[in-house]
Amino acid sequence: MSLDQHLILARYFHSLFGADGFEALKDLLRTCPEECYEEGLIQFCKRLITCSGLKVAPELLAGYDMRIMECEDSLRTARTDFRSFRYFQYLALLYTEIYLDRLTSDPDGFAAELTAFASSHGAGGGGPFKKDELRRLAFFMATGSGKTLLLHAHLWQIWRYLKEGRRPEGLVSRRDGRAEFNDILLITPNAG
Repeated sequence: MSLDQHLILARYFHSLFGADGFEALKDLLRTCPEECYEEGLIQFCKRLITCSGLKVAPELLAGYDMRIMECEDSLRTARTDFRSFRYFQYLALLYTEIYLDRLTSDPDGFAAELTAFASSHGAGGGGPFKKDELRRLAFFMATGSGKTLLLHAHLWQIWRYLKEGRRPEGLVSRRDGRAEFNDILLITPNAG
């Protein structure tokens, strides 16, 4: 997969909410109260549902939001200092939910959708996306932004989609057909 293809994913996810970039979503979400739930939804989700140009069904967003709340609840149980996700952490988890859902429901269709988006946004130089290339997702986050916290939540998300996804082979392609990983390698700068 080319660098252009890697970089198009952020633009693609932003576009699902009618935004040209992260700044538009930041302006929309950073004023939402954290730890505030209304009608069974996190305030970030309620605000995103109001976006003009929304390309994700509100009921799908509500389902993703519910799973993010489950991650929050699990983290609150394990860490007494954790209260709730910040808006940028919420977006990372939401984008991961959308990504994993689309990858495990229709890998070929998702690859075609990304290819069409890249072509229409001047980033199709790497050729078409292939479903087998979509098994990697990376986030660039600042120091102190909660990468380790999100790592836990992302692992829960992946395990859930391996177990409950309609096509878990979108995530794991094994010759023996099992939908699980042999190992998970966590690479850190040092032992600490």
